[in-house]
Amino acid sequence: MTITRFDKEMLIEIVSYILNKTQGTDIYHVLKIIYFANQKHLVKWGAPMIRDDFRAYEYGPVSDQLYKAMHDNHKYGDDLPELFKQTAYYAGDDARSNILPSRKPDMDFLSKAAVEVLDRSIAENAGLTFPQLLEKSHDSAWQEAWERKAKNGDDLMSSTSIAKAAGADEAMLEYIKEQMEIDAALA
Repeated sequence: MTITRFDKEMLIEIVSYILNKTQGTDIYHVLKIIYFANQKHLVKWGAPMIRDDFRAYEYGPVSDQLYKAMHDNHKYGDDLPELFKQTAYYAGDDARSNILPSRKPDMDFLSKAAVEVLDRSIAENAGLTFPQLLEKSHDSAWQEAWERKAKNGDDLMSSTSIAKAAGADEAMLEYIKEQMEIDAALA
């Protein structure tokens, strides 16, 4: 998925929001909080909270471009890793998975709907242990993509599968599918 500069900035502001709300956490928690917030956003509004692909990694779903930016991978250009570096810093050389906020989030990038689902996801997931998050995030959407990855290397998680795993009804799933078709036609 191609994301715009605005989409990247919004994604980084979401990270900043999470880090400020939690007073810092590890990369794993940030990625899972975003996944579950995105899932809630899909179920309630029929649209993803962020414009980034989710992929089924061994330890659960991850926001693809954000994950790479957090690990300083410049595959998508220098702007997303640089935006991340301006927003967060590692707790120390010996704590490279723990990140702290370096500034407050720019709330102009976050909708009320995004803040609502982020707050719920933070409340539900920030205090979970790694094994608890691992089990929770290995939902049916992850399982479907993980099995497909084993067959043909495709680990992309679809928005409809993500929403279905969270209990979206058939009408919402159909709406999401239609929106994905419209987005694909306009791309």
